[in-house]
Amino acid sequence: MIVSPSSRRLKIIVGIAAVGLIATYVHVRPRWNQATFDYARDYYQSVSSYFGSPVYNNTLYTEGNEGMVSRYYNSSSPCASFPNTDGVLLVMKTGATEAFDRVPTHLLTTLSCLPDFLIFSDMEQQIGPYHIYDALAEFEESAKAHNADFDLYRDQKECPVSQKSCVDAKRDGQKAWNLDKYKFLPMMEQTWRLRPGRDWYIFAEADTYVFWANVIQWLKKESRLNPREKLYLGSRSFIGGTPFAHGGSGYIISGTLLKHLIEYHPGVVSQYNVKGANECCGDLMLAQALEEYENVKIRQTWPMINGEKPSTLPYGPGHWCEPILTMHHMNAEEISTVWQFEQTRKTDRTLMIKDLYEGLIKPKMQVSRQNWDNLSDDVCYLNPDPQAQQRADGHSKERQKKEDEMNDVEKEAWKSWENCARVCETEDVPDEGEWEREGIFGRENESPGTAIDTEIAEDTSPSDAAARKAWKNSMNEKKRNRTCFQYRWHEEVCCTAKSFKLGAPKTEPDNSDLKAKWVSGWHLKGINDWIDAMGECTKPTWKTPD
Repeated sequence: MIVSPSSRRLKIIVGIAAVGLIATYVHVRPRWNQATFDYARDYYQSVSSYFGSPVYNNTLYTEGNEGMVSRYYNSSSPCASFPNTDGVLLVMKTGATEAFDRVPTHLLTTLSCLPDFLIFSDMEQQIGPYHIYDALAEFEESAKAHNADFDLYRDQKECPVSQKSCVDAKRDGQKAWNLDKYKFLPMMEQTWRLRPGRDWYIFAEADTYVFWANVIQWLKKESRLNPREKLYLGSRSFIGGTPFAHGGSGYIISGTLLKHLIEYHPGVVSQYNVKGANECCGDLMLAQALEEYENVKIRQTWPMINGEKPSTLPYGPGHWCEPILTMHHMNAEEISTVWQFEQTRKTDRTLMIKDLYEGLIKPKMQVSRQNWDNLSDDVCYLNPDPQAQQRADGHSKERQKKEDEMNDVEKEAWKSWENCARVCETEDVPDEGEWEREGIFGRENESPGTAIDTEIAEDTSPSDAAARKAWKNSMNEKKRNRTCFQYRWHEEVCCTAKSFKLGAPKTEPDNSDLKAKWVSGWHLKGINDWIDAMGECTKPTWKTPD
């Protein structure tokens, strides 16, 4: 069949047009999609990313700590930077009245990264797959039969439903405290039987937070301690002249010491079970047993092993460049918050006490708070009236500054919270800019005046770099030696502190008496001056146990 030339030309034109349309579609389609549906695609990707991965806004990220923590919290690999805890065992102590309030948060945070641990209580319980051992299960019946301290122990076992339904933790708090002291030594015996041969045993309460990265770095590297020696480490307290490691702060016992105590002295537990009826505290009895049977006393490890928490730590001299190993009195929310802080820090360097301040506390500091107690109690100023002195509590009177040692501001400090706030201001040191504005620097250009003027000009001349540096060093030294950082005023009692703490709220008084209210304040200039004068902590100040 012969195709006419006109028909052939038509087919060629149609083919070229089709190719052109296809090319145009291929070229224009991406732009068309981008211009029309970009917002929809971005929205979809953001939503799918949010629900498809464990990355969330970091609730700790706020103005003032942007340099400390990341803006987002990626919880996909919580144990990625967790240290190797081989040879170290955590032993946690709790009570049946509190276990389900406190332990689950630990299981969701630090304990989730530990390969092994033990939990002891005054009742055998189960939290999900985790078993809680009864530290008192083998306690001699004769020792507890007529001992009222074990009333709660018996009541717990007789409860046919949940402990919350049978036991009022607030009402029975003292009963729980009385029972707690009997757990310490039986817990040692069961720990060695269940997990013998570890290098180190760390004992902590359910309201104790352990900074594992710091603990492992210190035990295995920085401390140079030998677990083959008999060692008992903690925060030292005293009762009746006997030193002991405060149980709430946590304490560390070497494997060798635990082995000797349990294997070489089989009667120690039963002896102290009976002795407990006449002693106040289990941590004290443990110290007594270690000294009696092993001739070992506590070695002080404070402030690294610490009985405070972030809001009550006394930041300042002695609590700054030191690494932190443990904290106490931590509720479930605080435990979760500190874990989150560790997870979202922008650095993996050793966590020091100053980091807790800068990351968690500094953003919450302000000039003053009503109905608040920031725990200022180092130096107090009281109304000198004899009746007011009688009303004051004993602690404030003990810390009262002698009148002949007071300056004019301090003598008026008790009259109002405004007067109280001025006490710390008297320690302020002028900044270089203030001296420039006052014209102290630059007087060498003026006509010679008095001998004093000439001396100041010579000492502070900006052309004399050495003199200016000496002046700055002198001012920095005064800033570092500051002894007043904050105040608290209540019922005509003004107290100041040699450190800075956040504290906690106080209940607003029912009456409208201005004297009855609590007012706390922070001298932010003095705090920031001290921090600036301290400079960076070039290296952590690890505590050598003594």
